[in-house]
Amino acid sequence: MLNRINFYLPTRVIFGSGSIKDFLPNVRYLGNKFLIATGRNFARSSGLLDFVCKIMEEANLSFQVFEGISPEPTIDDCVKVAQAGKIFGADVIIALGGGSAMDVGKAAAVLIMNPGNLRDFFGEEKFDNEPLPVIAIPTTCGSGSEVTRYAVIIDPQENTKKTVSSERIIPKLAILDPTILRTLPSALVAGTSMDALSHAIEGFLSIKANHITRMFSRESINLIKNNIIEAVTTGASEKLELVFLGSLYAGFVINHTGTIFVHGMAYGLAIKYGIHHGTANALCLPYALTFLKEHGYFHDVEEIEKILTVDTLFDIYKKIGIPIKLSDIGLGQKDIKQLAEMAVKGCERSFRNMRVTFGMNDFIEIFSRML
Repeated sequence: MLNRINFYLPTRVIFGSGSIKDFLPNVRYLGNKFLIATGRNFARSSGLLDFVCKIMEEANLSFQVFEGISPEPTIDDCVKVAQAGKIFGADVIIALGGGSAMDVGKAAAVLIMNPGNLRDFFGEEKFDNEPLPVIAIPTTCGSGSEVTRYAVIIDPQENTKKTVSSERIIPKLAILDPTILRTLPSALVAGTSMDALSHAIEGFLSIKANHITRMFSRESINLIKNNIIEAVTTGASEKLELVFLGSLYAGFVINHTGTIFVHGMAYGLAIKYGIHHGTANALCLPYALTFLKEHGYFHDVEEIEKILTVDTLFDIYKKIGIPIKLSDIGLGQKDIKQLAEMAVKGCERSFRNMRVTFGMNDFIEIFSRML
């Protein structure tokens, strides 16, 4: 007998080439004044921001642009976007970018409508007023934030990532146009795709997984596994499109399951050492799977291995330029203790999604294997 299934997805998803041009002019039903929140470089340098602005102008939509969201966004990024939105009088946020832009857009949508500090809203349903609606236009094939209830933000005081979590911040509209990915550097295709793969696998292993989420996990893993090498090495449009679809499916998964301890382990690599978020997850993933198989998840990991083994994962990494050990990114024994300390702190939330919890000595063992 199946366990009870609860699956909720309020986002209208538009996926396909040309979808930005076709669907962005029709967003007036969500509001009248649109703040476009985007990162520091890619949207401008790729020509995407100008393209979006031209569409908005031709549709006679009132908008303003905020550029400058950090790749690893902090509370300060969210405050700045919220301030810009308040000054402009925005009633809709368009988050244009990777996971950082979408997470900041969602957090700013909360701040604009709720008095207080963002730290007041970390956790589950911690704000009172309905946030502004968010339109998400992802530019990478990894985060899945366009369909999730999470905004993951660095809290510098705590030196870790914290999460605003609410069904009310799930974007109302997600426009996924695979043509965007053609201008994405191959290293970012690799890193962001591995973030999506981590989402699919971690969601599969979460205690919140159900029959529907595991269906999407399996399909996501297959789509990424079968297409990522050519997507990175050749930039073939059809391969990028399929990886992008795999990322979307992984977003469906973690919106219901959350992630497990792989993401928490990787926070230290991203925050202290500046390793790209998806690359950091990829580096931790195979070692985490091996450790889990030895510590209470034998049959669950076996199910994943029917689709993707650790050896196959390492083979993919070698072909797409993902590091496979800590020494590949210049880290050594001296870094293990701090990585473990940051993992203990970073995994506090993810342990709620697991049957087991790990402590300092466990993380020291895992990171030592990663040397």
